[in-house]
Amino acid sequence: MQRLAMYKTILVPFDGSVLSARALPIAVALARRTGASLQLAMVHDPSAYIPFVPGEVAIPVYDAELVSEHRKQDQVALDAALAELAAQGITATGVLLEGTIVEALVEHAQSSGVDLTVMTSHGRSGFERLRLGSVATAYLTRATAPVYLVRGSGSDAPPELPAGTLLCTLDGSPFAEAILPHAKTFAEAAGLTMALLSVAVPHAMPMAPFGAEALLVDEGAVALEETGRREYLTRQAGDCPAGTAVHIVTDMSISRAIIDEARRTSAGALAMATHGRGGLKRMMLGSVADEVMRHTHTPVLVYRPS
Repeated sequence: MQRLAMYKTILVPFDGSVLSARALPIAVALARRTGASLQLAMVHDPSAYIPFVPGEVAIPVYDAELVSEHRKQDQVALDAALAELAAQGITATGVLLEGTIVEALVEHAQSSGVDLTVMTSHGRSGFERLRLGSVATAYLTRATAPVYLVRGSGSDAPPELPAGTLLCTLDGSPFAEAILPHAKTFAEAAGLTMALLSVAVPHAMPMAPFGAEALLVDEGAVALEETGRREYLTRQAGDCPAGTAVHIVTDMSISRAIIDEARRTSAGALAMATHGRGGLKRMMLGSVADEVMRHTHTPVLVYRPS
């Protein structure tokens, strides 16, 4: 098998917080293993510092001195992070962008040819997620390169490069298969083995008169679907690194099955494609990738096919 192309530029969105800094150890480790350049990007958003004059109608007041002072503070925070990395013998560059956070990051990533973004995620859900916003979620809806999401909550220990297996989810569609080249690259870069996972959803119907909670499962149809999915994954595994395993799980909930299988196999990370929907459309239509990202404690490599 030919050696896969490694990363050239790894981006870490940074805002000076402990949360955003959790992505740094993993990005540093990947940069060292692949020889990629490491870049920290901080966004100065002037609109975040515009005060309002109280009254019947709130009127925004632009204060040039206030905005300038916050810009200086952002630069100081970025320089301090770079100095801390340099003290550890880590070479990195930093860029202070200006504008709204997500738009500035996306534009910079695309214009700079970023191969991989490593960032943390809060893991909010429902209207809290929509109201408060999540830079990681919004960034995913527009990113054109893969994003590796590190859970922002959980253990206080610094995150480490994943170990063991990268569990890549497929459903038989070309859309889902778009994650494969990125999963192979990440697995090689991180030194992971690969496994392919597909979830078979049972064909079931309510058992009248017992109601919708009593379901009759067509065992024959389930066995047939499992066989078909196993054959499909076996073909896909032939184009993956030697030793790539195949996992078939049957469950009524695809997202739950993925999360449970990652936990059962102690997968180091998950890899999956996402539609990258945003806002209310995302909430109404739902997304397996979104459900997994919100509820799993396993890091996730995500790619949004164009």
